[in-house]
Amino acid sequence: AQDRYMPRIRDQYASDPTRVPFDFHEVVAAFTPRAFFSNSPLRDHNFDVKGVRKVIATASKVYKLRGVEDRLVIHYPASEHDFPDAMREAAYAGLDEVLGK
Repeated sequence: AQDRYMPRIRDQYASDPTRVPFDFHEVVAAFTPRAFFSNSPLRDHNFDVKGVRKVIATASKVYKLRGVEDRLVIHYPASEHDFPDAMREAAYAGLDEVLGK
């Protein structure tokens, strides 16, 4: 919960997950049935990929229930805090598909 990433979680909830009034799997699931893309590098020093995997495992149940599991796209590149070219291209392709271009 840095200044550039959700500072209210730090400031209002003291970075205590038990005080935050939502879970991130609920945030991702709320996008259903819309597309959701995540680039979640395996060696990211800002975000623990274990948390991403847990969120996606739970949110994916909602996508599956709605019959749109193909719209939940997660990539785990073997990189640090980065948006590798291959992931960038995958994101662009997903945007083209969603926007019908």
